[in-house]
Amino acid sequence: MAGGKQTPRQKLIGLMYLIFLALMALNVSVEVLDSFPLINRGIEETNRNFEMKVDMVYDDFQEQQLLFSEQHVQPYYGEAQYLREQADSLVSYILTNRTQMLAEVNGISFEEADTLDLIDSRRKDNYSISSRYWLVENSIDPGARDGGPGTRAYILREKISSFTNSIDSILDQHGQSIQLGLDVEGPFYVQDRRVNWQQLNFDRVISVAVATNLQRLVTEVRNAQFDAVNMLYDLIHAGDFRFDEIAARVVPRSQIVMEGDFYEADVFVAAYDTRQDPEVVVDGIGSVPVSDGVGRLRVPARSPGTHRHSGVIRMTSPAGVVEEHRFETEYTVERPTATVSADRMNVFYIGLDNPVSISVPGVPTENIRPSVSAGAELVRLNDGSHVVRVEPGTTEVTVSVNALVGGETRTMGVSEFRARTVPDPVAYIAGRREGRIDRQLLTAAGRITAAMDRFEFDMSFDVGSFEMTTVVGGEFRRYRQENGATLTDEMIRVVNNARSGQEVTFRGITTRPGPDGTTRNLGAIAFTIN
Repeated sequence: MAGGKQTPRQKLIGLMYLIFLALMALNVSVEVLDSFPLINRGIEETNRNFEMKVDMVYDDFQEQQLLFSEQHVQPYYGEAQYLREQADSLVSYILTNRTQMLAEVNGISFEEADTLDLIDSRRKDNYSISSRYWLVENSIDPGARDGGPGTRAYILREKISSFTNSIDSILDQHGQSIQLGLDVEGPFYVQDRRVNWQQLNFDRVISVAVATNLQRLVTEVRNAQFDAVNMLYDLIHAGDFRFDEIAARVVPRSQIVMEGDFYEADVFVAAYDTRQDPEVVVDGIGSVPVSDGVGRLRVPARSPGTHRHSGVIRMTSPAGVVEEHRFETEYTVERPTATVSADRMNVFYIGLDNPVSISVPGVPTENIRPSVSAGAELVRLNDGSHVVRVEPGTTEVTVSVNALVGGETRTMGVSEFRARTVPDPVAYIAGRREGRIDRQLLTAAGRITAAMDRFEFDMSFDVGSFEMTTVVGGEFRRYRQENGATLTDEMIRVVNNARSGQEVTFRGITTRPGPDGTTRNLGAIAFTIN
């Protein structure tokens, strides 16, 4: 196993495992038997969260491929993809055999077992069938019951070992390591008797505990995959700035400079070394000040128009060779103008505080005099920023900017904006709008939310009323909530009693008045009960 300090998440999983083993060792009562399905549900939710987190890392890998060359990202991404294949194969083996075991224990089909809630298992305390399934069947030694070669438990142990060895091998190539929780080597003991991993997990362990433990194994697999893939992702940038590719860069503070002011820019090497300062020489000007590897170019802006400067950056390579990199920069000097822009959109929304940036290059903020047309209000906040508040019925808003320059008030510019109502929100239950859904997830959410979809402002609507429709016993039923977003007790009872495959639709969803005083009709959302 790879070494290293355990993360808090790994410690928590280890603690859960110890509690789980303690439960398995108890002389189980009905109450203890029924606790396993509850634990199993929590583990299943953890596994779903892990899968989403792992998928997010792979999405980040793909984004890095767009930002950097394939040669820079692909070696790590290829290894991450290989670990995904290994993890998915291992998880598939675990869950497929878990389902088949439950089918044999309960005397049902594989398809029925695949959707079986552990609380509905008829033989939770049976261990003879589950032990035989994992430790005896397919054994090359028919008389053995220790999960030897050929048995499903032995194959699972080998797959886990192969998976962890793959992680160790890949990370070792990069000089990295992580602490893995998938220990199949032991030593393991049951009542002072040394046993192998297969016996520890499957020998005379009740079926409901085995099923729950297999879900716990999936957690550890996904946890190991997440940690390994996350470390590979971090390695993308671990070797940046090695001076293998060096290019000069000029970053001006502004491309437009007011007459009488100064042009200022940062001149630096993209992969610079703060331990040495390069020499920056501008043609016609000479050397410029350099600090922490960055040159500071400051040129007076004496006349309007386009101006160009070029020069060279001299830097000593790790081999001690002085290298020169040419650069060019261009900037424009203009007379004063005003700038008004909406911070979040190209429109103003009725009923909201629409942030705007109002500035005049070269003019102090206190000398700027903005105003707004009829039907709107321009408000200056304590931090000096501005917001525009638009009244209902307004379609166009004009922002005018004057400035006090040289003791005189000058018109610096006028900007026009469209006024629009806030778009309709989108209805959700448990973050979803359609498809198959567990009844427990639906009732646990217990309410309809109205969220803004891809809207820049942080705002929300409150649902005021809705109705739920479904078919019960061949009869169309309608249930109404007149005041609020919460599912009524009757609705929750209908969902809890719904059969698998039954469709439930929420329609007529309306909101309470929004920031502009209007109510919204959000249409319908439909689900199929698992």
